[in-house]
Amino acid sequence: MNKASKTVLLVLVSTAASILVGIAIAAYLTIPRIPLISEGDRLLVFDPEIGARANPSSHARRIYPAVRDRQTFAFDIYTDDRGARVDGPGQSSPAQVDVLVVGDSFSWGYALSNQETYARHLARELGTGVSNFAMAAYGTTQSLQMLRRNGDLRPKLIVYGIIAHHFERNVMPCLPSYYPFCFDASHVTWNEAGQPYIAPPQSNGVRRFQRHLSGDYTNPVSWLMHGIDVIRGRIEYAEATYSTPSDQKKEQALGYLLGNMQRSAADIGAKLLVVYLPTNYYSAPEGLGRVIGDIQLLDLTQAFQRERDKGTNLYIVGDGHPNRAAHELIAKEIAKYVRDNGLL
Repeated sequence: MNKASKTVLLVLVSTAASILVGIAIAAYLTIPRIPLISEGDRLLVFDPEIGARANPSSHARRIYPAVRDRQTFAFDIYTDDRGARVDGPGQSSPAQVDVLVVGDSFSWGYALSNQETYARHLARELGTGVSNFAMAAYGTTQSLQMLRRNGDLRPKLIVYGIIAHHFERNVMPCLPSYYPFCFDASHVTWNEAGQPYIAPPQSNGVRRFQRHLSGDYTNPVSWLMHGIDVIRGRIEYAEATYSTPSDQKKEQALGYLLGNMQRSAADIGAKLLVVYLPTNYYSAPEGLGRVIGDIQLLDLTQAFQRERDKGTNLYIVGDGHPNRAAHELIAKEIAKYVRDNGLL
């Protein structure tokens, strides 16, 4: 081998080594380990329209080790053949339900068994069928899409549990995640004429998240391909973070989604009830009042603050999600509102 060939080979080897080191740093060494152990079936499957949806007919167990002031906790998630959360394995969706719940982890029942969620309590309070299609990290966008997907259940009432952070989630192509890379999801954006519409996820964030969580990238090919995908996800995450729409745009997006939710509910003969679930006892954003229009809104801020003033804690210590007592309170307040206003 002559000197020129050796030089070319050296350059190629050095370049390849530099690329591999860069992938190792960007995709593995600078990605923190998260305090989560996942057992059983996969909780989520990729959906090209929504981004992520519950894995149908599955049983997943999530274990969260203790961190700082949060104790260790674990909970089981069972789903029926549509992906709605249920009490145990092998359950099928009914042909028709009276109440359909959509929302995020506050409605899904993060850290709780299904029996402890407000959707399950609501079924007992009202003596009627309730299907819970909420999912952790969802916003109004995904809640609307899940309503449309399951409208054939012919519910009489749609309960949408909204939190303040949905204003941001609705316009973000990356939903909240433990990792600093994109967990891709549908989101509201605007066309050249300035009209809002729902854009699909940019890539498969579910596969990216699950592969990193499981460590399923031990052979050289999967290590390389997953590393490249993580870098792509980090770029998507950075772009989303640094191009956040204005508060006015967030408010416009929520109004657009709520309007579509109301029309979708009306198309199947259902009524829509938006329930504001406070985070850390905070009041609802003023923007919610400006866009709610004639949609029925149950704001639970005062109910939460009333219990707090009595000395009752309604949030998981060191976490911030509603606890068992909160879910019982939410169900009672919704049931009372439903009865008082003849929504069923």
